[in-house]
Amino acid sequence: MIFNDPPESVWTDVGEAEYEEPEWVVENILPVGITFIAGPPKSYKSTVELALLLTACGVENTVMPPDLSQCREPGRVMMLSMEAQAGALRHTAKHGFNTDIPSDMRFLCMSDPWRFRLDQKQDVQELLGWMTELDAKVLAIDPLRNCHSLDENDSGGMVMMLQPVQQWAVKNRKSVVIVHHSKKLGEERDGGKRMANANDMRGSSALFGLADAVLTITGKGKGLVHIDAIMKRGEAWQRTIQLGIWGMSGVESVTEDVAAVFNLVTLELTQAEIAAKLQISKTKVSECVTTLKRIGALTGSGTVSSNGLTIVNAALRKFAPNT
Repeated sequence: MIFNDPPESVWTDVGEAEYEEPEWVVENILPVGITFIAGPPKSYKSTVELALLLTACGVENTVMPPDLSQCREPGRVMMLSMEAQAGALRHTAKHGFNTDIPSDMRFLCMSDPWRFRLDQKQDVQELLGWMTELDAKVLAIDPLRNCHSLDENDSGGMVMMLQPVQQWAVKNRKSVVIVHHSKKLGEERDGGKRMANANDMRGSSALFGLADAVLTITGKGKGLVHIDAIMKRGEAWQRTIQLGIWGMSGVESVTEDVAAVFNLVTLELTQAEIAAKLQISKTKVSECVTTLKRIGALTGSGTVSSNGLTIVNAALRKFAPNT
């Protein structure tokens, strides 16, 4: 076979390609592309979703920790919400988040979301047309189950339905947030509640493959949530977070001991070396490391996370008297 085109016109040398850094709408948690927010019923999925949407459209709020509330380029948000209409969302923001949403078209909620079906090509085209016309940054769909009539276990059908949306989002540097349910969780051997992860997301595993991020949430009561975050192009992380809702503080506090242990972990000292240096017990060091993992300052393997210092500084300020 004779090829008329030179190889470089058909193939790209990866070693010479320009770097493409991951793009975030909300730093470290909401990337460009499709993000699934999954979890059991009443696990604060929609609460986390609303907090991220407010951050994405430039409405300051303290629901999520500071390091998960950073948006460099806020833009318009559009939402198809089958379970809470515009008035309910505004009420939650005002009374649950202590936040006012400006009436300047930055946050739009579809008046009749039931008219759009994701399994109908013309509806998807109209929806993306509205996104383009209004130059929206984020499209939110809550919940996925109410927007189509397909079998969730039909991998081919689910991919065909959502792939055009995902490709459009990546091409146009937008984010699509989809709230989805998880399977019923079992219990650990000791009888405790198991934390949900991406494998618990209901339906075909093809959804996981399509996603640019999956945030799996387990509610632990009184605004406390465990988030298991898997990113297609970013560091995976797990954190237990106190949401700042209904009068509760959204920043978990840590003591100076925990901060001191963190500072020495950054020097790659062992727990025994840290205990000797701080003149505290190895048990105390282990407890501090557990706390640092829980708030996301350390990864599951005990290494410092990319935003660990920001997390510890915010948590230490929360602990300081009169703050």
